[in-house]
Amino acid sequence: MKRESALWKDAPDRDPGPMRATGALGRRRAMDALARVVVVVGGLTIIASVLAIFFLICGEVVPLFGNPGVERRDPIALGGPPVFIGVEEQQELAFMVRPEGVVRIVDLSTRETKKDVPLKKVPGATLACGVRPLANPVACFGTSDGRMLPVAIRFRADFDEAGRRTIVPSVLERDAIAIDEQKRKISALAFQSVDAGDAAAAITEDGRVFYVATSGDVTEITKLVGERLTCVVLDRYLEHLYVGTHSGCIVHIDVREQPAAVDTLSVGTKPVTALAFLNGDNSLVVGDEAGALSVWFQADGPGGVRRLTRVHEFEPHSAAVTSIVPSERDRCFVTADRSGEVRLHYATTGRTLARMKGAASPVVQVALAPKSNGIYALHGNDSISRWSLANPHPEITGKALFGELWYEGYAKPEAVWQSTGGTDDFEPKFSLLPLIFGTLKGTFYALLLALPISILAALYTAQFVHPSVRGFIKPTIEIMAALPSVVLGFLAGLWLAPVVERSMPALILMAVLLPLSTLAAMGAWRLLPLSWRSGSRGRLEIALLVAAIGLAAWICVRLNGAMERGAFGGDFRQWWFTTTGLAFDQRNALVVGFAMGFAVIPIIFTIAEDALSNVPRHLVSGSLALGATRWQTAVRVVLPTASPGIFSAIMIGFGRAVGETMIVLMATGNTPIMEWNIFNGFRTLSANIAVEIPEAPHGGTLYRVLFLAALLLFLATFLVNTLAEIVRTRMRKRYATL
Repeated sequence: MKRESALWKDAPDRDPGPMRATGALGRRRAMDALARVVVVVGGLTIIASVLAIFFLICGEVVPLFGNPGVERRDPIALGGPPVFIGVEEQQELAFMVRPEGVVRIVDLSTRETKKDVPLKKVPGATLACGVRPLANPVACFGTSDGRMLPVAIRFRADFDEAGRRTIVPSVLERDAIAIDEQKRKISALAFQSVDAGDAAAAITEDGRVFYVATSGDVTEITKLVGERLTCVVLDRYLEHLYVGTHSGCIVHIDVREQPAAVDTLSVGTKPVTALAFLNGDNSLVVGDEAGALSVWFQADGPGGVRRLTRVHEFEPHSAAVTSIVPSERDRCFVTADRSGEVRLHYATTGRTLARMKGAASPVVQVALAPKSNGIYALHGNDSISRWSLANPHPEITGKALFGELWYEGYAKPEAVWQSTGGTDDFEPKFSLLPLIFGTLKGTFYALLLALPISILAALYTAQFVHPSVRGFIKPTIEIMAALPSVVLGFLAGLWLAPVVERSMPALILMAVLLPLSTLAAMGAWRLLPLSWRSGSRGRLEIALLVAAIGLAAWICVRLNGAMERGAFGGDFRQWWFTTTGLAFDQRNALVVGFAMGFAVIPIIFTIAEDALSNVPRHLVSGSLALGATRWQTAVRVVLPTASPGIFSAIMIGFGRAVGETMIVLMATGNTPIMEWNIFNGFRTLSANIAVEIPEAPHGGTLYRVLFLAALLLFLATFLVNTLAEIVRTRMRKRYATL
């Protein structure tokens, strides 16, 4: 009994196997559970991150397509009809010029008069009309006795010791200029104040037209028109004077030297009632008695002659257009009619953005705040209707982003990307078509080089070379993927581009000699003794091929100068331009094709080679046993079986090329043009984001359009990967039964 007890006591120590196995199994199960949690959490985190990026981008893009925010504010009742109204930048004060020659300053918050400033240089006369050039503090008023009175009305911000801001107005009269010796009332006026002096054009109540040059000389130009006139406008450069007529025409008068009529254009059948230049003084807005509204600017016509051309036509007003005022910041403008309706338009897109209804009386004049955030309409019943305006992205429409628009200075509608300019009156151009085209162009030329090289190299490595050679080739090509794209772009832009420019004849010759040298090397290989071929394990074959290709390339380089002189007249670039009419840029699509193709090859090669190597060996052995050659087996058995993996490799390479930034940025001229010319530059969506985003104001139109470009890249990558997965799955099911 004692011995049995001892044996029973010592038994667990002698046989611990089952308990240890149970403990190890528990640990493995715990690790498996932990791994599942980590994988699930990691996967959900990635999905959440991608969705967060997507919604972040969408959040920046959606405001581009919002409607302008217009809010009506309390009207202002007047004691009598003013001749002219205006508002300062902060919309705290407004000024009203009354017919008796008083400038009244009004506090817009309390609608009370702060001060009245009498004009002293109009004794015995009243003010009949007024005009103020765009972004200019000097206004001009026509009098009832045929004179013109320039008045500078300025507003200055002062701060006291406590930091409180006060807007201080100032009114400064200039000397009145006599226009009509017979002292007839001036009914319409155009005015510009420049460094050389003041210039103006005036229409008297009996239809006569006078032009006042900066020198002060007054010239009557009524005979240049020959009919009753209704309105007049003068550009800031003092070059073009346009006059509207009662018969519905516009008369173009050149006033650079001696005023001379240039052209007469028919606008419609009704009298022209309003004319105004948009910001930049290139586009002319025309309104008539029937409510028709159109935009015109100088464009090349038949025979290359530039003339005023109707570019945009808007939905007509229900009554005669009485006032047109442009924005100081963009191509927006506001119009008003006799029914009391006010509309906001954007000229470049030809779109009406908003419609507002004020008092039920004709609008005499409309004013737009300097920041384009407020609209004021002076009615004939001595009241002012006003609206606050939020219109941050007026230039964005589907057509502006993905279509063609007719921009100032262009002969026809075009798709153009030009986000910034050298002047404040620049017309922004946000068409993404050139960038999408450039992205596809760069991808096409990159894949044109990368696909045949990478797939054929993968097929050769997987099916033909000795395993020892394969163990050297595959890691070497995979190391290529470790090269930073910025290094490839640097080498392509500073070294490869000049080499390609100097050696184009040699490259053309290589396209012929390299395939021939490869065939010659393979023919020579077949002539070698079998013992040599089988004993080298493929090394001799590769050495022979490399030697043949190297010799052919050396011959092409040596013949470069002779070929350029003999076939291209000594200058390939000049020959190309003369023959095709296309430019030759040093940094072009061919250089990008070489550099970006070099970057894409490792990705496509690695995935395709893995797919080809994983083809079941029994399929290859069966094909060879039935008498097929290695090449027939590779083409008819291995390639179809591995086609899902090869397709995935191509799609991943496509995505890599579409999203490439640094190579395209450094190896092209970044010119957003739409040409398939291989010797021309381009700009891609990704490179454009890298170039423009540092200078884009936060929340501005350019900033949001760049996010839209990022959204397009995001969606393109998502759709390509989804399509690749669908096709790969179907192809795998199709060939799974082989």
